[in-house]
Amino acid sequence: MQNINSILTKHTVTVLLFISAVASSQVGIGTTNPEGMLDLESSQHGLVYPRVALTKTNLQSPVVNPNGGNLVAGTVVYNTNTTSTGDHDVYPGVYVWDGDSVNPKWIPQFIIEHSALFEQNPLNFNVPLSGGFVDIPNLGNGSSFTAKYTGTYRIEANFNFGAGQVLNPSGSESVRMATQEGYFRFSFDGSNYDIYTHSYSIRNNNTSQNFNRFRHDSSLILYVNLRAGQTYPMRLQMDLQVSNSNDYNSSTNGVVGIDVPCTIEFTYIKE
Repeated sequence: MQNINSILTKHTVTVLLFISAVASSQVGIGTTNPEGMLDLESSQHGLVYPRVALTKTNLQSPVVNPNGGNLVAGTVVYNTNTTSTGDHDVYPGVYVWDGDSVNPKWIPQFIIEHSALFEQNPLNFNVPLSGGFVDIPNLGNGSSFTAKYTGTYRIEANFNFGAGQVLNPSGSESVRMATQEGYFRFSFDGSNYDIYTHSYSIRNNNTSQNFNRFRHDSSLILYVNLRAGQTYPMRLQMDLQVSNSNDYNSSTNGVVGIDVPCTIEFTYIKE
């Protein structure tokens, strides 16, 4: 008859070997043949990350390391919160803690992109001489842009202008060429940006040909820091300042938006 101590020893060794095998084996949920340390398989269900309300991308709280100390790089959570303080704002989605030794932060695992295009409507807008700054239709007073994210936005404003019809050449002249000049003004969040523009007109009596509305294109690019959820006023205007009365009838207008509309486009660049 086997000694009771010998039997207990054999059982103890067996249990320890079993525990060791389990501890070092792969774990499968939804599969009997796991192909990694943890293998999850389901045709109907997903993996639910821990849901937390982050407040800033550079603050690890409210997430904590259960063993104390800093979070481990690679810690993953699903953030449910949206902030618009203008300081390391967060948005709903999956974040991973990068564990950087100098400036650790939560890295979003989703694309942060936002763009918006505003266009003149209708085209071929007449601007009178010396009428002061006149609103460009659909881009004038009351226009605004609301930022979706906090960070740097690129603003690209494109304008085009054409001079009106020049008067007939006088005396022995057979050709007359003249120019109309002025400024576009783009206003954004209290700041004005003036862009010079001009265009030529030509009339040839010998051929009875008249060329006007030669389109002159100009543009403005700005980089501005905006805050998520905030609405910023904007406005596009044009002032026709020069139109020589010897070359143009006093009622001859300049034209804005010749075939192609003036546009203002916002594109999110970075935090």
